[in-house]
Amino acid sequence: MNRRFEFFREDLDPAATLVVDGVAGEALNLSHWPGNRTPQRYRADTTTEMALHLAADPRREAFLEPVGIVSNNHFDTDGLLSVWAVLNPDEALRHRRFLVDAARAGDFGTFTSPDAVKFDLMVTAFEDLRRSPIATLLAANGEEERTRLVYEELLGRLPGLFYQVDAHRRLWEDEFESIVHSFQRVREGGARIREHPASHLSVLETEEELEKMARFDSCRFHRVLTATRDGRGFRFQLEHHIFSWFDTVTPPKGARTDFAPLARELNTLEPNREWRWTYTGNQDLEAKLFLPDGDGDPAVSGLPLERVESLVSEALRGR
Repeated sequence: MNRRFEFFREDLDPAATLVVDGVAGEALNLSHWPGNRTPQRYRADTTTEMALHLAADPRREAFLEPVGIVSNNHFDTDGLLSVWAVLNPDEALRHRRFLVDAARAGDFGTFTSPDAVKFDLMVTAFEDLRRSPIATLLAANGEEERTRLVYEELLGRLPGLFYQVDAHRRLWEDEFESIVHSFQRVREGGARIREHPASHLSVLETEEELEKMARFDSCRFHRVLTATRDGRGFRFQLEHHIFSWFDTVTPPKGARTDFAPLARELNTLEPNREWRWTYTGNQDLEAKLFLPDGDGDPAVSGLPLERVESLVSEALRGR
């Protein structure tokens, strides 16, 4: 059947639509978002892997028989690759390893391979009005139309774009070098990591700001307390890895836990009375507990690292 991509609209016929990656309407669904309706036989950690399971299924046309439209309600690397894999199943299977690596780099912030990380950074930049190669075209349109245009532009360039990453160096070079630098700093001892298995907690003490990919990939668990040393003390961030937001086959290394009670306890102890500890909530992709300043950035806490680490570790023990 001749299938095509359309960015999600409420008036799409649910009986003829497959929504991938996101969750929208009553259409057929391949997604790892909470609330998805993915058939059990296709479930995987990323939606791209689900699309590859579908591609490899000898019965795939039985599932896809009513589908004329493949859709999504947002743009990211996993969404792009899962759309492309559904539309081009046999070709997608020939690029399986790259697709999986790029999707995991994009959704989970995992350093899978240098080329996959570069591809994710490049693809993401296509939607950036300041850097996109099609910025002029995007600027003339509203948000939803811009997303549709990015999808159509990139779908038309695959799979060739998998092997043209270096031709778009300006789109990924600065961010990639910053990520590599952060990993190097961890390896060189610029950050110290302490693991608390009973609490499924990793504590990363650092002298400088590090890229999130390097911080999370260097730690064992999916709950990470980052303590960045400042001349006056530490800036703290206790974060749930984004992996734990998704509905995955692989369990997270530390499930999402409500940090609001811990925020209240820290506020009773915090000497810096100008700001208050805040938890952004389990539904937030970052799900972060921190002491925000007036600009929403982590403020310097008056609490010593040893005290905060002990409180967090005890609060999460056995959970």
